[in-house]
Amino acid sequence: ATVYQPMQLIYCDRRVVSPVTNIASYRVQGTNGWIMEKRTDNGNCILIPENKVKVGRGSPNIFVYNAPSVSATTKLPVSFTAGEIVVCDIIRQTPYKHGNGPFLRLYDGWGWMYEQMSDPADGRMIELPIEHGNWSLEAMNSPVGIAMRRHPADRSDCYKDHSTEFKPGVIVHCDRRIKSASGVTFYRVAGKDGWVFDLRGNNRMMKLISSKRCVKGGQVNDSRNGSWSIDFIRGLALALDLEEIEYNQTSRVISFETENNERINIYYTTRTVGTALKHPSQGATQLFRRNVSDELLKEIMQNPRVHTGKGYKKRPRIECYPFGRRTGDFEEGEYIDEEEDYRNRLLEYDREKDEIAAKEGRVLQALKAIDDKRANEAANMKAKIDQRAEEFKKIQREKEEAKMRERRQKEEAELRRRREIAEAEHRARCTCNVCYRVFVNEHAKNQHYQASHVFACDYCGEEFMSWDSLDEHQQWFDHY
Repeated sequence: ATVYQPMQLIYCDRRVVSPVTNIASYRVQGTNGWIMEKRTDNGNCILIPENKVKVGRGSPNIFVYNAPSVSATTKLPVSFTAGEIVVCDIIRQTPYKHGNGPFLRLYDGWGWMYEQMSDPADGRMIELPIEHGNWSLEAMNSPVGIAMRRHPADRSDCYKDHSTEFKPGVIVHCDRRIKSASGVTFYRVAGKDGWVFDLRGNNRMMKLISSKRCVKGGQVNDSRNGSWSIDFIRGLALALDLEEIEYNQTSRVISFETENNERINIYYTTRTVGTALKHPSQGATQLFRRNVSDELLKEIMQNPRVHTGKGYKKRPRIECYPFGRRTGDFEEGEYIDEEEDYRNRLLEYDREKDEIAAKEGRVLQALKAIDDKRANEAANMKAKIDQRAEEFKKIQREKEEAKMRERRQKEEAELRRRREIAEAEHRARCTCNVCYRVFVNEHAKNQHYQASHVFACDYCGEEFMSWDSLDEHQQWFDHY
């Protein structure tokens, strides 16, 4: 059985809804396997539509959870305070209408956070712009240097490991930059997932050597690099009064039509523009242009027939038959037998079927490789999340053990204090007030006192504390 990891993207080509449970089942593309969108026993969601999940990196006093939920059972012993920045790679919309979410998965596998909750007092997260470019910085903070963090946050628990430390004087090349509300600028180290920062209080941690900012308003300054945003293309179309007729997020293409029924297909991720129109001499043609700049895109959208001097045409396929040509392709006076025509067609269809089968096999292999890669990425992320969960459990156990030790120490200290008080009280009760001898119990002390420190008059029976007092009494009252 094939097992799909959490948040793994699955492509399906068939859908069936049960008339009894009203639960939809989907067939996985390229296989004979089916999966259900919900569980039949408890109704919990198993699948979420792709438009409910956004993939990318963004920067949103919020707690971290080990699952996309705000349940107390999934809460981890870590939180981010107001103003701190984290990096997320998946934004998941919740299928339930409780006002919580969307949920954001931390890129390093630490867990999940939420953008906002139903109660505004619980805080919310705001997406921050990330600048693209090339920055070179020199590590300072002598003699220690600086170590990378898993997130753009100067926190000890975001520390990666000792292999990611930069000693003073080392030049670090970075490709992303983000500025915090406190004035600290964080840079992502090129080729890695770690972040460094320039300031810690008044201490300079990194010194900027060179800067080449490539991003302006979310778009690359070089008009031939990067991809277009949907908002940018739709803004041009609105200004040029073009009608949007199709938007396919899966194929990354958006299409418009002019007043003359000329179609413009814009592949916004590859900066490729295709135009479909009727040529005066060639008839219906399609022309594709690659690596189109912003200026050329405006010209093409203004006039799809503009001559740019580059591009490639999609030509009609030339049909060939072993036994001749199909009826209708022949010149006047030529003749072809009907049976021969059918056999030519059959041979062509067989050849096309084999070609389609071979193409389908290659496509399925490519899709399987992509699915395997996606499954491995999901499995690696799950392993990261499990590892972080084990780390949090270990931290929690250590905290509980420390609390238990502290509680035992307090109990032992209280027991010693009470024992010392009891011993002091016992010692006071069993100590002779005259000679300060200590006895086992009060009875022994009283016997000692009567025998050694009480002097009675034989005449009247009055007791005295010393012989001198008794002698003075006897002399005064003549009690001899």
